[in-house]
Amino acid sequence: MERERLVDVAVSVVSRFGAQALNLTSVARHAGVGRATAYRVFGGRDELLAAIVDREVSVLHDKIDTWIGTVDDPREKITTLIVQVLGYIRDHEALQYLLRNEPAELVSTLVASGDDRTTDTTLVDVIVTRCLPDLDAQPELAAALRPNARAASEFMVRIVYSHMLIPGSSMTDEQVAQLVVDAVLR
Repeated sequence: MERERLVDVAVSVVSRFGAQALNLTSVARHAGVGRATAYRVFGGRDELLAAIVDREVSVLHDKIDTWIGTVDDPREKITTLIVQVLGYIRDHEALQYLLRNEPAELVSTLVASGDDRTTDTTLVDVIVTRCLPDLDAQPELAAALRPNARAASEFMVRIVYSHMLIPGSSMTDEQVAQLVVDAVLR
């Protein structure tokens, strides 16, 4: 319970002050606990960031389940997914703060870096890996995706992130979703 509360506070800190202001001391201060407590729970800033990412991916995953859980048609399911996720991103305070004020902090989680960029794990990989087991439970949708479920999922995540990073578009969310549907469904 304490870990979840500290993660909530950390997301709030990012929403109000940005990722550069995020450290265990600031989280402890805003949570009303001692620094030692924050360090005991997370160990360091990297572990705190990992906990935030894990929690935010879980929240998004749960929302996706809610949004598309009762939709049967694959086209409607993908359309609903894209439209809802784009709206969720626009309403997410911490993401919007980062996009407006510290885009480099966010981009660093999305891109691979280093000598062998093909082996780095990015946020795209994390989201795709987290969502693929759900497709196993929906064989009709998985079978309809092209060229395969993993590639189609990756494509959808990359399109959403493109619209997140560059929000101005001549297309509506529904038009974006329609293009994605046309690209990933057989």
